[in-house]
Amino acid sequence: MRRHTFIALAAGAILALPFHASASGYPGRGKSIQDLSPASDYSDLLQTRTRALGIMRARAQGFVPSPELHDYVRSVLMRDLAGVPLPASFQPDVHILAAPEFTALCTPDGTVIVTIGLLEQLENEDELAFVLGHEISHAIYRHHDSDWLARSQYYAVVNAAAVDDVAQHASFAIGAANASKVARGFDVMQHLYKLSANVLAPQMTRSQEDQADSLGFDLMVRAGYDSEAALSVMDKLARQEAEAARAAQQAKAAEASSGGGGNSVSSMGSTLLGGLSKLADNGFSVSSMAKNGDMTDFAFTVFDSAVDSMSDEAASHHPATEREELLSAYEFREYRDFLPVNPKPLPWSPVSNSPLKPRLTALLSHYSSAEDAAGYVADAGSSTPARAQAAVLRSTAAPTHDHAYTEFVASEFYGTAGKPQLSELALEKAVKGPEPSWEIYSRLLDVYMARNDYARAEALMNEAVIRLDNSPVLLPKRIAILHAAGQDAEAAKLLPQCNGYDIRELKSECEKAAGKG
Repeated sequence: MRRHTFIALAAGAILALPFHASASGYPGRGKSIQDLSPASDYSDLLQTRTRALGIMRARAQGFVPSPELHDYVRSVLMRDLAGVPLPASFQPDVHILAAPEFTALCTPDGTVIVTIGLLEQLENEDELAFVLGHEISHAIYRHHDSDWLARSQYYAVVNAAAVDDVAQHASFAIGAANASKVARGFDVMQHLYKLSANVLAPQMTRSQEDQADSLGFDLMVRAGYDSEAALSVMDKLARQEAEAARAAQQAKAAEASSGGGGNSVSSMGSTLLGGLSKLADNGFSVSSMAKNGDMTDFAFTVFDSAVDSMSDEAASHHPATEREELLSAYEFREYRDFLPVNPKPLPWSPVSNSPLKPRLTALLSHYSSAEDAAGYVADAGSSTPARAQAAVLRSTAAPTHDHAYTEFVASEFYGTAGKPQLSELALEKAVKGPEPSWEIYSRLLDVYMARNDYARAEALMNEAVIRLDNSPVLLPKRIAILHAAGQDAEAAKLLPQCNGYDIRELKSECEKAAGKG
């Protein structure tokens, strides 16, 4: 880790560089923690927790069902907040999302959501403390817009429907035999190319991000963590932003090389589903990709469309390199007399002596193995079938034998290997696990519907409705099952629910599922 490299620069240059109009979220002088004036009551936001968690639970592969990991991450958050004068109605918590991208967010009620991918890439507890401090600062400051829940629900609905739409329209364009490959390609692209934070939830303004950076920095240092950890987090975030930019460039190049031209996905409207629904109709060259066996190009294009369309509605924050400059100047201005401290290892670090080390090391290792197997599913040239299968077997052993993330990848692997029974078994294991994701339910429902086993599909859907808090994400498939089973009257009864969320894309998907679109 670097050690106060900013000291080598001229002090005057550092103090003059960042604190201009674009750094409006930083205090003019002094520390943010010194000026902090929390709200006297957060109970109105706490009432939104159930809905917010329902939205998050339906994303990616749901929450990681590990009490040990939850309790550890929460303990770091509470160390950040120790001694901060917050009212009893402010009740922070954490949840770990089973997604490989490097990102985190905070819901309005003070629940910090961090991804398993972020935890895998952090080097020490000090970095985690900064991430948690930054995110919880948004809740302390009550940064979330009044429509945050509605917009987050919109993103969840659109993202959940995207895979089904890709499969359906690819099936129309190139035949059912290739549809599952296209859908699988899109899923794995989500895993490998780090969907933008815009897709996960609405972002904050630049000023709000500055406020959260400065207060999060104060909370971390006040709790005894190394100040340099904030800058190393920004280094990692900068690499992620560069990777996302490269992925977008590859998507555009793939589209251009396939002759997309005027049929470009990005020119098909501002909404993702609207663009996907026109792929086949507008003659997008899916069929030529299929003939060449290049489903990755198509997945790249869908990924790029998802990020572009959703980022249109999100406020952009400073690039990570700018945020790092601002933090470095703030550190020099307010903390230059602080001596560096030794970073604290994470429990799963090789040098850790934590009693949590054996179990959490196994958990993180198994998720990493699942990502390796997902890489093979996306690109068979990245490994060998034997190595990929070994990764699947590792990832689906205890303590992750019934986790949605690991079993989903196992199902994908066995599907590509021509072993449908093992693929279905993996989905069934995950459904019976402690935190089955909507993706697991959706895939297993597709299996049952393909066999015309509508009774089993209805029973499974009823279970999903309960476990996923009747999320609107489920509505299109609920209606599709009833319609396919000939229960059109029951399907029609759900249409008002679709309309009630005021999400145009959801209404369209529901009507299509009911045979009316």
